[in-house]
Amino acid sequence: MCSKAGLYSVLIVLCVIFVDAHLVSIQQTSDEPLAIDTISHVVPPMNRAMKSFARANASVCYPVIGCFDNNDPYNNAALEIPQAPELIDTHFLLFTQEAPTDPEFLSYDGNDQSIAGSKLNPSRWLRIIVHGFVNNRNSIWIRPMVDELLKLKNDELSDVLVVDWGNGAKFPSYPNAASNTRLVGKQIGLLLKKLHSMKGFAYDKIHCIGHSLGAHTCGIASNTVDNQLARISGLDPAGPYFEGKNALVRLDPTDAKFVDVLHTNTEIAFGLGLGSGEVSGHVDFYVNGGQNQPGCPSMTTLIGGLLGGQSEATFEQSSCSHSEFNRRDCINTILLSMHKIGRAHGYFTESINSECSYKAYPCSNYNSFMSGECLVCPESGCGQMGFHSISSPGRGNMYLTTKSVSPFCGYHYLIEVTLDHNIAKTSGEIFVAIHSNYEMLANVSVTSKSNADIKAGDVFRHMFSYKADLGQVDYAIVYFNKAKSCMYSIE
Repeated sequence: MCSKAGLYSVLIVLCVIFVDAHLVSIQQTSDEPLAIDTISHVVPPMNRAMKSFARANASVCYPVIGCFDNNDPYNNAALEIPQAPELIDTHFLLFTQEAPTDPEFLSYDGNDQSIAGSKLNPSRWLRIIVHGFVNNRNSIWIRPMVDELLKLKNDELSDVLVVDWGNGAKFPSYPNAASNTRLVGKQIGLLLKKLHSMKGFAYDKIHCIGHSLGAHTCGIASNTVDNQLARISGLDPAGPYFEGKNALVRLDPTDAKFVDVLHTNTEIAFGLGLGSGEVSGHVDFYVNGGQNQPGCPSMTTLIGGLLGGQSEATFEQSSCSHSEFNRRDCINTILLSMHKIGRAHGYFTESINSECSYKAYPCSNYNSFMSGECLVCPESGCGQMGFHSISSPGRGNMYLTTKSVSPFCGYHYLIEVTLDHNIAKTSGEIFVAIHSNYEMLANVSVTSKSNADIKAGDVFRHMFSYKADLGQVDYAIVYFNKAKSCMYSIE
């Protein structure tokens, strides 16, 4: 039986093969893009890209930061140990209420004046943003999140610290990046200790927001200060090398006083998911089931597009993730799109100042939720996904749906269609178009796929989100799509 770690490597190899088959190397200046056509040698050879020289029982020590080894449980990243801090070159960018667009650079390892002279105010919250694989401070989702956090008022008034460890999170070495979370987390923790001792900053005013590998990095940062952080928000925590591993190397509920997690890209393709589906917080939100998000192509679709030679179309599909893409670096784009497709950071950013509550319901599983079995909030309460989850009573596993386009938050509705007992067995897709005042408000597939088995007496129930309260529904039209379309009207 193949191990899951082996399958992660297989997928990355497949990406290299697929992209390599559709690039052509051309004479270019630094401003010229690559042409997409046939075989290229732009991609590093697979043996160099994938080969690891890590060995067991290895260790390394760095000044100020300390020592690391790859003994159990820290053997999770293909035996890699953290790279040198000089190589990772972590930067800490502080955005304050006084200087929202002109960051100060803080240091944990000697330049105490960067902290002493900073505009950091201990009476405010400090929101820390930590990116993941193939990202850096310039990734386009980070600035909108900074802006929304700086808009917070009253008891939530905040400054924002962006952690840029992009040099340690570069493609193709995911094992190195996974291991580097340990060092970057320790660096963040050391900086927080300095803020605590020099500025009197209380740990219970610190909120770490981490996407992908950044979610686990937040956990390690809090471990460095004895898990005293007020809150960690894990946005689609990375699955490869972390899911199912010891809690010491991954995000878990003990890492902070409150841990909330968004699961958005755990879809299984070739035996793996790029986000972790493992319960990791006091409340875990499985958005649209947590596997793949509406309006985004699945990983299988992306890879299928590459196999079919449609690299340009694949680039366009991947843009729904609201992530940065560099067309001159095709490999980075494909891997980035596959992991960012979950939109976790987009949902979280939108939730900060949205009037829509992202209401979520406790349920045993996603299928039960989509069948309408969990639409009543229990005594323990429902949840509110995103920034305000800490203020809602819901805890445990929560489910909700979103719209396919921004703004993603919407009202939940359940559609139920009962088929006549006299119809013949068939297959196809059933849509319900909801109308009010002679206007179609929504058109929803209740079978969720185009080739669903359909027989007499079947009952189809389906949850969906809509941008507003539908109010009075005048009538609905049910459409059945097959080779020929039939139309039935219900009033």
